Parts: sequence; structure tokens; C-alpha cells
Amino acid sequence: MPVPNDHEDYVPLELAPTLTAALARTVATRPDATAVRSHDGRLSYTWSELAAAVDRWAAGFAGLGVRRGDKVALLLSNRPEFFAVDLALVRIGAVPFSLYASSSPEQNAYSLKDSDARAVVAEHALVATLSRVALPAVRVLLDADPGEGWLDQAAVHGAGADVDLDAVPEPEPDDLLTMIYTSGTTGTPKGALISHRNLMHAADSTLRSVRVPAGTTIVSWLPTAHIGERTGGYCMTVVQGFEAVTVADPRKVADLVPAIRPGYFYGPPRVFEKLRATFETWLLGLDEAEQARVRAGLDASLEQVRLEQAGRTVPDDVLAASLEARTLVFKPWRQEVGLDDLRIAIVATAPNPGPLMEFFHAVGIPMGEVYGLTESGAGGTAATVDTIRIGTVGRPGPHMELAIAGDGEILLRGPTLMVGYHNRPAETAQAIDGEGWLHTGDLGEVDADGYLKVIGRKKEILISSSGKNISPVTVESAIISATPLINQVMCLGDARPYNVALVVLDSEHAFTWARQRGLRFDGLADLSQSPELLQAVQEGVDAGNARLNRPEQVKRFHVLPVEWVPGSAELTPTSKMRRGEIARMHSETIERLYA
Repeated sequence: MPVPNDHEDYVPLELAPTLTAALARTVATRPDATAVRSHDGRLSYTWSELAAAVDRWAAGFAGLGVRRGDKVALLLSNRPEFFAVDLALVRIGAVPFSLYASSSPEQNAYSLKDSDARAVVAEHALVATLSRVALPAVRVLLDADPGEGWLDQAAVHGAGADVDLDAVPEPEPDDLLTMIYTSGTTGTPKGALISHRNLMHAADSTLRSVRVPAGTTIVSWLPTAHIGERTGGYCMTVVQGFEAVTVADPRKVADLVPAIRPGYFYGPPRVFEKLRATFETWLLGLDEAEQARVRAGLDASLEQVRLEQAGRTVPDDVLAASLEARTLVFKPWRQEVGLDDLRIAIVATAPNPGPLMEFFHAVGIPMGEVYGLTESGAGGTAATVDTIRIGTVGRPGPHMELAIAGDGEILLRGPTLMVGYHNRPAETAQAIDGEGWLHTGDLGEVDADGYLKVIGRKKEILISSSGKNISPVTVESAIISATPLINQVMCLGDARPYNVALVVLDSEHAFTWARQRGLRFDGLADLSQSPELLQAVQEGVDAGNARLNRPEQVKRFHVLPVEWVPGSAELTPTSKMRRGEIARMHSETIERLYA
């Protein structure tokens, strides 16, 4: 596959001991390069400008009494100011942590109380989620007249007028850098304490895998309350000197990528599924002859990918057809969706269907998958661009060790592992054993070459009434990857004779699909009952089932008339399914599927 595999312009950097040391190095080497900018042009910082903003904010927070070790909550969307505020708090030794923009007042109240937060920084558009919530004494509000009890940016900066920042000690490698709250899918959210040493090793490990050079444009769009964004969009930007483009509304990221044209892009499978769906839409807009040319090119390129992945020789005619497709035939689509400068795409935060990875490799975009947890500081496994093995999440990073326990559980050990859970020593000891192994709660297999395949969560494995162990994630991934009409699938079948599924449509693609066929409908609820739509979904389920063994296959399904959104009753802010809650909400529908 003709992809850049040497990355001659990537130079590995010496491991920085702290994030502040990494910032100083990047400012010294790239002072006039853009560090971070908003996608709409509202605000942009060069590295020297960012450093100056960090100093102003750091002095201000110190002047307000924020001290080393103090927890500070940030309720900010992805925006340049986040970099300045967070780095400023890190500079004075405080421990910033982010709240999810989608969290309810009750959820925010829990996090603020559990963290013992000394201060909170919020933006006007999100401050309503702090209504009727007991707040810390120091409160800072961006974008608007703060009102009683709140300070604006000018007031914070003014508070630092007499502060000698040089007299404030910089953090040490084992000092806390941040705290990340777990998603809470299996219990009460816990604050994972992450040190500078943890996150610097995680960033270094990922950079050595993706091999993306300084100055590369990336998109900062996932919630900063998630370890993936803290490491991939924030810390790696500071360490390597990327140009980060912030997108405040993650729902718009696929629409904004064409204008941003990133060189490195990462995210959950769903955003790549949406990008793949645009390929289908683009294809339908071509005349019949061009459609046939594209399909033939895709068939050849997919054959090359599958042969290469199997370690087999690719025939010359297939190579020639694939090369023409990747360099000429697919180029207009890559330009249209803004992926023509992409060096590598990385899927993280959720299982990635193999067919999705095959597709992106086939159209000339190397796609890898990484594996890590909040508790591992996002450290775990990855693969370099020239060693990607589809269906696996790569091999342990340069600083990590991997083992499989007797019951199949994945264990991780290395310097990226969290310091522990905030105020939860017993649960910390349960998560990380006496030998330093993190018990991930995931099941996996390692092949002869050391590549890890993640099977699913231990607690989510279904055991059918005939005693078959089934990973719902495997089933769901197979079906989702078979049709762009489906956004989410939840497989059920524990103690049942066969599997059923709840299906949630991708409204954007479903509406386009229906209009192209002349179907009349009044919204998603109406379309979800359309016989034509249900038949198309059935075909997708059948195609997904063809990739599964018989006990895994879904026998019946129900298309829900609604969408699931992050932070809802169905999904956590990081889009993990709240399986127990969903099953309770749709218990009657599930029983009908088994009737």
C-alpha cells in the first residue's frame, strides 16, 4: 500500500519530564508558529503568545490564592482559552480537571463536591449547568459580564499584578497534572489522578507510533474531560508543537474537517463512519460510468488490503488498479471531505469495526487503532503506520507491558498508569494490584506477533441459554460497519436462546437515503417505520450477520424512533452505552422481540 512509512520529517524528541518543560521547549523552538486557533478565526495564539497568556493567567490564579495541589474545575468547550487557562493552572502546580459540557447540574454538583474543587472556570454558554450547584469560592466566567460572585478575565489578570511568577515553583514529574473522571457506566464516577510522568510517557508513546511531525494540523474536538483529548489533542500538541484547531461543537466536526484539512485526525469510530457515509453519498452523485469506475477501483483496492493483511502476494493487475484508484479515482472525494493531507487516522475510545479500517486503507488513508484507559493515562497499545494489523489494537507502546490473565482479562503495566483514584484507596488497590498491573476489565487475546485483539468488557459478555459466550461489541461492530444507515446498535441475548438488537438510525444519512428514493416522511420517528427503510436495515443486519458465527447473529431487531446523544439517559458523555438503563427503558420492546 503506497503510504508514507518512513516519515523522514518526524524527529523523535527527548522525553519531557513535565508538561511545563515541554511547553518551554516548544516555545523556544517554534515561537512564531501557530499553536492553537479556533476554527472560526475568533482567536489564535502563536506559541510565544500562548506562553505570555499562560503567564498572565498563572499569576492571576496565584494572586487569587490558588495553590499547589488545589483542584480546579473547568467547564469550557474546545477553544484556545482552554490551553491558556489549563497550562496556567499546571504552571502553578494546581490540578485542573474538566467537566463535561453535556453534564447535568446534578452531575456537576457531584464532581465539584467529590473533587474538593478550590475554583471553577466556566464559559457563559455552559454556565447554566452550574445553576443551583454549590460552587467554590473562586469563580471565573468567560465571554460575558460575570455578575455577582464571579470574576472575568481582566479581574483575574489584575489579581496577579504583584505576583512574582518566578518565585512560584514549577511542578515536578510526580506532581499531579490533571484528574479525569471515569464515565460511570459501571458505578459512581471516580476521579483518576494523573501525574506529569504518567501523561508525558503516554504522549511520547503515541507520538512514536503515529510519527507526526511538528507543525502538523490537528483538530481538538473531543471533550477535554476525556483522557483521549487530554493526551491526543492537548498534551501531544504542547509536546510536539502541533497546530491545534479547536471545534467547540463536536457534532459539527465532520462538516468542518474540509476547511481544516488536518494532517492527523483521531476520534471514535462513529465520526469515521460518518465520513465513510459521505463516500456513499458522493458516489451516488456520479453518473453510471463513473460509479462503475469507482466501484471497480474500490474492489481492487480492498482486495489489495486484504491480501496484504493476510501476508499474501498481491497480483500485478490488482496493484495497478488499486494504485490508479487511490491516486486518481478517490482523490476528488478525499479533497471534498478534507482528508487529502491526512498522514494517519487513529480510532480510539470505542471498538473499531475491521471493515471500516479496510475501507479507509483502501481509499488511501492509513487508519490505526489504539487501546488505553483513563486509568492508564491513555497509554496501552498502538501500531506504527507501516505495521497496522486490521482487527487488532496494535502492540504495547514503548513504555508499556501487556499480559493476559488466566480469565482472559487484559493487564497493563508501565509509567502511564494513574497515581490512583481521588480519595478511594480501596478501589485503587482493586484496580492496580501489588505487582503494578492495571486490571482493565476488558477481555483480549494476543497473537504470535504480540498484537492485541480486544474482545469486550468482562461485565458485558452475554451468555446465551445454551451456554455460548458472546461479545456484544463484536456483534454491534459487525452490523454498524455493514450499513451507514445505522448509528448505534445494542445487542441483547444474556440467558436467551438467540440475540436481538435495538437499532438507532443515523438520521443524516437516513434522510438523504430516503429523499434519493422519493420517500415521503415526517421526521425520524415516521421514517423509522417505513417498510422500505426497515428492509434496508434488514439487509444491513443480514450483511453484518454474515461476518458472525451462528450464535452471535442477530435474529430480530427493532428500530427506535429516536436518536441517542452523548450525555443522555442512553449514552455517557463519551458515547458509551448505558446498557442497563437502555434495557430497562425498552424492556417491553425487548420482550416483544422474544415473543
